[in-house]
Amino acid sequence: MTNGNLLNEAPSIAIDALELSEFVTAGVDLDLLRLDQVHPQISGNKWFKLKYAVQAILLSDCHTVLSFGGAWSNHIHALAYAGFCLGIKTIGVIRGERPQQLSATLEDAVSWGMELHFVSRAAYRDKSSPSFIAQLEQQFGRFHLLPEGGSGGWVVAGCRDIVSLFDTVGYDLICCACGTGGTLAGLIAAKPDGAQLLGVSALKGGGFLYEDIRGLLQRASVSDPGGWRLALDDHEGGYAKITPELALEIARFTDQTGIELEPVYTGKAYLALLRALRRGELRAGQRILLIHTGGMQGARGMKEIMLKQLKRSEYEYNV
Repeated sequence: MTNGNLLNEAPSIAIDALELSEFVTAGVDLDLLRLDQVHPQISGNKWFKLKYAVQAILLSDCHTVLSFGGAWSNHIHALAYAGFCLGIKTIGVIRGERPQQLSATLEDAVSWGMELHFVSRAAYRDKSSPSFIAQLEQQFGRFHLLPEGGSGGWVVAGCRDIVSLFDTVGYDLICCACGTGGTLAGLIAAKPDGAQLLGVSALKGGGFLYEDIRGLLQRASVSDPGGWRLALDDHEGGYAKITPELALEIARFTDQTGIELEPVYTGKAYLALLRALRRGELRAGQRILLIHTGGMQGARGMKEIMLKQLKRSEYEYNV
């Protein structure tokens, strides 16, 4: 445990100019904002999502926080570590029945002092209902409630700080993956002049994110400047679903850059840009920034599936 708030420290972030063959041939500049390098445990956008929420908890008279996630949740992993470092009691409500063997992500969370509470998938779908929250309060007492993914009341304030990490002049398109929409909402709040923002939904049927993102902006008292949209067709079948094409393009990306992408979020955002390039929607001379939103827990949990789908791609794509 540390005395200060480690989330107050300004992270040092690299921006890598990517030399990917198809983009180079097309004359399109693609840069990568390396939020995956923010912190080894509080990785990527989770640093920014938790930053002000944790500060508010520390200033309150209740130092317990409860949140939600799955077995390989980046958010649960980051929250548990932040709580461990800052003396905040953490409770994780986990989707699904308790397995005989915890995932590596949840093992980490337990080692950092998080109390896990497993609920059925049916109950988890009802996690936002007042009756479900009341049951949790009866069981655990007072706590601060942080929504799944960390997209709570402070998310726009935290994620808008991401824009301060790069030169906002000159980018035509800034792209990130979307799960709950909190990261994109923060980018919209500090949207650079002249740039378009693209959020790639990691979820099937992600059209609801338009309303959710506008709701986050409204609750943060931020006017919607426009100039942003969602890509809704690059989810590869749904949340955490992996196709042979996705596995192949992630492998090619890593081979050419030496940088690892996970398949749940940033891998899909990259695939969406690659498909747009192949459709001729990206023009020579354009500058694009892809935000690597970090959180590599999905990569830990999907190694076998990735290898299986990569092997399938050898037959489907003749590589």
